[in-house]
Amino acid sequence: MISFWRGRKESCPKCLFRVCRISSSFDAYDMARIWINRMLLESPNCPRRRIVLHARESLGRIPSMKVNMRIGLVAVVLYGLPMVLAEEVDGHSHSPKDHLYEAARVAEVSFEEAYAAAEEAGVESHFLIEAQTIHFLSTGNMPELFGHLEKLEAVSGNLEYGMDKPFHSERQLIGLVASIRAIQAYEANDTGEFEKQAASSFVNSPQYNQAFGLLQLMTELRRKEIQESAMANLRIPMDLTIASADGEQKTLTEWLGGNQALLIDFWASWCGPCMQLMPELRTKGETLPSQGVVVMAMNTDADDPIGKAKKVRDQHNMDVMPWLLEPEDRPLSRLLMIDSIPRMILVNAEGKVLYNGHPMDPSLKSALAALEVKI
Repeated sequence: MISFWRGRKESCPKCLFRVCRISSSFDAYDMARIWINRMLLESPNCPRRRIVLHARESLGRIPSMKVNMRIGLVAVVLYGLPMVLAEEVDGHSHSPKDHLYEAARVAEVSFEEAYAAAEEAGVESHFLIEAQTIHFLSTGNMPELFGHLEKLEAVSGNLEYGMDKPFHSERQLIGLVASIRAIQAYEANDTGEFEKQAASSFVNSPQYNQAFGLLQLMTELRRKEIQESAMANLRIPMDLTIASADGEQKTLTEWLGGNQALLIDFWASWCGPCMQLMPELRTKGETLPSQGVVVMAMNTDADDPIGKAKKVRDQHNMDVMPWLLEPEDRPLSRLLMIDSIPRMILVNAEGKVLYNGHPMDPSLKSALAALEVKI
């Protein structure tokens, strides 16, 4: 979900800066982009237009990042906008320090030149480090940001805090650092460190904890632990008969056809993320069968599943794979504990579940690699 913050209405009535807390979903990321584009259209002469354009550029620079990190960055970039906008309204910055902080956020201003000028003017090192942090955040430079956190923590006691400063308090800064460290740990599959940093993030800065979706990640970790425990010895009945949209009736073993594994994508026509990932599914359907993995699309629509399966298949030109229909009693969804889609299942010839998760999770690539299969 997105919570809306009101901007400085007295200085620009139409320029309402929405977007602070963004959950980890594609919809929230898209919604942030939509609001920014709308603000640009509604306020062509807005004095803050340059800042809004920079926010849009920031969105465009980070689409290749993992979902939670990407959306957390969007939240953080936009979280700092109100303070920058206040500076814009008050007039141009005058000191090398002010210019440095402006350059940290605004793409049109050279950060390197501003940094060199600030150093030459004798701006204290802790302010230089803080400005670098803001610059790395706004440009999405995560490798530099990760390596910069210890420096930021070391100077946190020397920085200036307040409502008109980059950070309202030292605790808020500590919360940001903890949030970023939590994401690092999550993507490194270090559950213990993730829990430690997520707790610190929540205690020190709940808004950053929520912006990065850490509670949702914690819930997801617990769900995965339960699921993995349940799936450890689970076997899918390979004699289960599944119909295709074209009327074929075969058991899963027959659909497998002597290959080493089935890769089944559970989807529905009403599921936006499912539709967005159809090109990825088509790529798998074109590359994996030659490596012994049969790729299948499993429609879970309750209403007109045959018609909807054929429509989506034709729209995406995806006749390279079987388009199956899960039976009305949902035997596979219940057995596999599928409570959200898109979901992809990898199962071997004996019915053992080798992977059960999101189609874009890196763990799927690892599970396929164990079969000597490359995506």
